[in-house]
Amino acid sequence: MMNPTQFQKRKLIREVWGESCLECDFTKIPNLHLYSLKKEDVAVLSCPSCDFTIVVVEIETLYKSNLKKHINEDNNEIITTHSAI
Repeated sequence: MMNPTQFQKRKLIREVWGESCLECDFTKIPNLHLYSLKKEDVAVLSCPSCDFTIVVVEIETLYKSNLKKHINEDNNEIITTHSAI
């Protein structure tokens, strides 16, 4: 039986990462590291094959104007939202 932390990690991987790496289509599970920084939790998912990385932060901590500006920049980043509930 999985404990709640393992269940949340698997749910995060399934919802954010999906079935394979977006960059190289590697189908193994990504490396997952969780950090608690000041007032926000951060999850870092990275591909063990090509090092493609997704960083998940609490979107509420970003300023809306900064987010809108960041979305319009062309910097090869993907911005998405994730519900932790």
